[in-house]
Amino acid sequence: MKLVVLFALCAMVTCTNVPIIGILTQETYSVQHLFPDDDYHSFIGASYVKLLESAGARVVPIWIGQSEEYYRKIVEYTNGVLFPGGATYFNQSCGYSEAGQIIYNVALEKNRNGDYYPIWGICLGMELLIEVAYGLGHHEVREKCLSKKVSLPLEFRADFLSSKMFTAAPKEVINILSSEDVTYNYHQFCVTERGLKEFSLEKDWVILSTNKDINGLEFISSYESRNYPFYGIQFHPEKNMFEFKASLKIPHSKNAIIASQYFANAFVQETRKNNHSFDDWESEQKSLIYNYPAQFTGIKNSSYEQLYLFKKSDYEVFF
Repeated sequence: MKLVVLFALCAMVTCTNVPIIGILTQETYSVQHLFPDDDYHSFIGASYVKLLESAGARVVPIWIGQSEEYYRKIVEYTNGVLFPGGATYFNQSCGYSEAGQIIYNVALEKNRNGDYYPIWGICLGMELLIEVAYGLGHHEVREKCLSKKVSLPLEFRADFLSSKMFTAAPKEVINILSSEDVTYNYHQFCVTERGLKEFSLEKDWVILSTNKDINGLEFISSYESRNYPFYGIQFHPEKNMFEFKASLKIPHSKNAIIASQYFANAFVQETRKNNHSFDDWESEQKSLIYNYPAQFTGIKNSSYEQLYLFKKSDYEVFF
């Protein structure tokens, strides 16, 4: 009983000022062409790491293809998880989606037991979040839609200011998000209100904003769990701040950066609301992303300026 009260208090106040956030790696389908002679097994776009670091967090890469015990320990030792964007399939064994399902299940269990543990999904990660909420291996909740190289203002729902995601947003940020082309979209799948209703998820997830793709299909651009600290956005705040390929037409204005920084700050603040930590200093230090080099892939005409690329031999576990 005392433990539950402690976690409830942590959900309202700061339990740590030095959060560590796990970022889920994914298969290299979309980037392997950059390194055809190397046997890279997974990757993380460095912009996602920088996004979290810009708000005061440190990052641990989460390996794909691991045991449930590994993912349980990851949740125990970190203060939150980011499901990043990218391009991979949800029907692949031992990959991004299966790891996401286990992490989601463990996080759900933690939250139901009073342990405040947040998850944030961006683009593909937002789609994964709703898929694992429904349960992998059934029907996909998301559907095809096309919104690439397009920056849009958010079309907010009437009650969005009562949400966890936006309740503390400054008026300046809300004005920017609702009136300027600052949310950058690059996706060919999306989640719709119709999909939530079809799979009986509308009671568990709150739609905060929508947008339309090039064919006029309305998609959900931001949502959150009604009961847990789980958040999804279809757009890419990390690209505004850290990706610069000119042909992608990413917004880099002052206001675009202000908007992106808000989302980073908001999620990292959520991760400060639990007191998870590694068992010892050495295992923490060896697990951090700092142990791996970021490769400059912009010079290869990649859409990513930098990538963290991992081989199976990198998949050491130090805890």
